[in-house]
Amino acid sequence: MKQSPVSAGFARKQPTSTLSLGKRAFIRAEPYLYLIPAFFFLFLFTYYPFVKNAILTFFTVNRFREIRSFVGFYNYIRVLSDDNFLQAIGNTLIFVFTTVPISIVIAFALALLTRKQRRISISYEVLFALSMAVSTPVIAMIFQLAFNPSMGIINKIFGISVSWLTNSRTALLTLIIIQIWSNIGYNFIFLFSGLRAISDEVMESARIDGARSFLLLFKIIIPLVSPTLLFLLVKDVAFAMTTASLTLILTTSHGATGQPNGATETIMSYIYSRAIMGTNYNAAYAATMVGFVLAAFMMALSLILEKKKVNYNS
Repeated sequence: MKQSPVSAGFARKQPTSTLSLGKRAFIRAEPYLYLIPAFFFLFLFTYYPFVKNAILTFFTVNRFREIRSFVGFYNYIRVLSDDNFLQAIGNTLIFVFTTVPISIVIAFALALLTRKQRRISISYEVLFALSMAVSTPVIAMIFQLAFNPSMGIINKIFGISVSWLTNSRTALLTLIIIQIWSNIGYNFIFLFSGLRAISDEVMESARIDGARSFLLLFKIIIPLVSPTLLFLLVKDVAFAMTTASLTLILTTSHGATGQPNGATETIMSYIYSRAIMGTNYNAAYAATMVGFVLAAFMMALSLILEKKKVNYNS
C-alpha cells in the first residue's frame, strides 16, 4: 500500500522525546558547531595577539621579540612620559572629535536633500557616495596634488600660497579635511537608506499634527534614523582612533612619521614608527595597550547614547 505524503512527513519528523540521547545532544550543539571555524580564526588573529601583547608589555624584549626580563609597569611609565606619544594622543583626539561629527552631519544633510526621488537624483546620489568607492591611497594621492603648494588647485582657487602638508599649523587640518571627505560617502549611503525607509504616511501624519521644519527633523526624522546614526558614530570613532593611513602616506619623510615635527602623529603611526621602523617593541607594546584603553573609553562614551537617545521603535 502506497504511503501518503502527509503520513510520510509525520514519519520523518519524529518527536524529540523519541530520539536517542546522542541525537538530541547533536541537535542542540549543531548551531554552535558551525561557529567553530569563525571562533577559531577570531581567537587566532584577534584574542591571542591581544593577550600576548598585553603580557609582553610587562617585559623587555629585544629586536627579535625575545623576552629578556620582567620590568612591571616600566614600559608604560616610559611611553607615557614620552612627549612624542603625548602629542600623538592629543592629535588623535583632535582627529576623532573633528572628523566624526562633521562627516556625519554633512552626510546627513546630503541624505536629507536626496530623500525625495527625482528623475536626475541618481546622478547626484552617485556623486555624494563616490568617496566610498575610492581607496585610501588613491584619496591621499588626489589630495596631495590638490594641496600642492605650487600647482595645487586649492591654492589656485583661493589665491594663496600655503604649504599645507609641510606646515605644522596646517598639516593636521589638511588630514582632517581629507578624512572628512573620505567618510562622507560611506555615511551618506547608510543615512540615505535610513531616510528612504521612512514611510510617507509617517511624514504626512506628522505634518498634519503640526510638525514643521526643525520640529519635524528633531522629533520625527532623527529619532527614526537614530539606530543608523549610532552605528555610524561607533564605526567612525573606532576607525578614527585606529587609523594611520593618511599620516603614513602623506606626512612620512626620511624615515620619520607624523611630520612636520610630530604635528600629524597619531597613536597608530607612533606604534608603527616604533615597532616597524625602529624595532622598539617595548614602547610599541605599551603604546598599543594605552591606545586600546583610550579607544575602549571612546566607544563606551558612544554607546552611552544608545540608552538615552536611540529609538528602536519604528
